Amino acid sequence: MSTYEELSERVARAIAQQIKVKSNSCLGLPTGHTPLGVYRHLSKWSREGQIDWSNVRCFALDDYLETDEKHTFHYFLDEHLYSHTNLPAANKFNPCMTDNYDALIAEHGGLDLTILGIGGNGHIAFNEPGTCARSWTHCTWLNQSTRLANQDSFQDLASVPTRGVTMGLATILESRWIVLMASGEKKKDIVERAFQGPVTVEVPASLLKQHAKTDVWTDFSADYSFPSGATQTARVSL
Repeated sequence: MSTYEELSERVARAIAQQIKVKSNSCLGLPTGHTPLGVYRHLSKWSREGQIDWSNVRCFALDDYLETDEKHTFHYFLDEHLYSHTNLPAANKFNPCMTDNYDALIAEHGGLDLTILGIGGNGHIAFNEPGTCARSWTHCTWLNQSTRLANQDSFQDLASVPTRGVTMGLATILESRWIVLMASGEKKKDIVERAFQGPVTVEVPASLLKQHAKTDVWTDFSADYSFPSGATQTARVSL
């Protein structure tokens, strides 16, 4: 078991290592409360000149539709990460800003590392329960539980968008390496359901068990790696 700070540093080091090994890495990046610690570490190391983002390409996992700019995930990533790095503006990608996100990802060589969170209902990105396993980037209606979980970023529930655009499950599963991070006891039950239960689109995160290189890192219980027994190291001197 680790603390949230230890979990955050572990994921941040995985990202830093990926960039060190491949300077033009393509990263799939999440938003929300869980990765904030990751972005604090990356921002600090970047301001100190220890990470070079000049050739990195960053792809947001998802975003809201029909909301003001300050509530968009593009704004979130810019505020908490991009603005603290030397990442070129041309290398900041968002599914709302292109007609064919999957073709754009493929054009840049595919995702090398995708960082995920997990929703209380098992969603990853905005792939809600019941999403087709072979889905690519698409628009979607947000479940009420997802909107409730995101309510604290808005004035009230009525202000939370009802629709979003997201990388699909197939898009995510095309990533060469996936790290799902989960923090807090409230995520323990859904993590166990996803990674100890059956593979089902009713718990979208469970599909990650079929991926060739997925790690699940938490601050509340043992971690998981798929395929079973696989391990990933994330060591980089910073």
